[in-house]
Amino acid sequence: MSDRLKGSLKRLERLSHIRQTYVSVAEAGVKQAEGEVRRLENADAEAVGHIQHTQAEIAYLQTATGSDIQNGEKYIQAMKEQRKVLQQSLETATTNLVQRRSEWTEAMKEQKIIEKLQERRLHLSERADDIEMQKAQDEAFIARHVRERNRD
Repeated sequence: MSDRLKGSLKRLERLSHIRQTYVSVAEAGVKQAEGEVRRLENADAEAVGHIQHTQAEIAYLQTATGSDIQNGEKYIQAMKEQRKVLQQSLETATTNLVQRRSEWTEAMKEQKIIEKLQERRLHLSERADDIEMQKAQDEAFIARHVRERNRD
């Protein structure tokens, strides 16, 4: 195998390792973004539950004072404000997740390209080795044939 081809294979191997690191980092980013989206969705669902629970408490209170109802309504309003903030954060987190998935997909594509290129270069290398071996065998056969003819 030629030195140039060997060098090319080594460079591709290093590039492949670097690209694999990019893929791993991108995958970790996707997992983290998914976790953040999940966390915000759960927090939003919990806030909805608190609102519904408080509304039910207000509706079924038999001996509620005006103050109790007012406090419940203030709590509901505060929870609705919290939900708005959560929904904005969820939109941001979802956008981030889409971006991270896109980065991961791009990194995977690049990694696959490198792997295919590596495979092609390896096949070229094997082919070059086979050609060199065939040449060496041909030269050995010719040299033996010439020696035999010279002996005769």
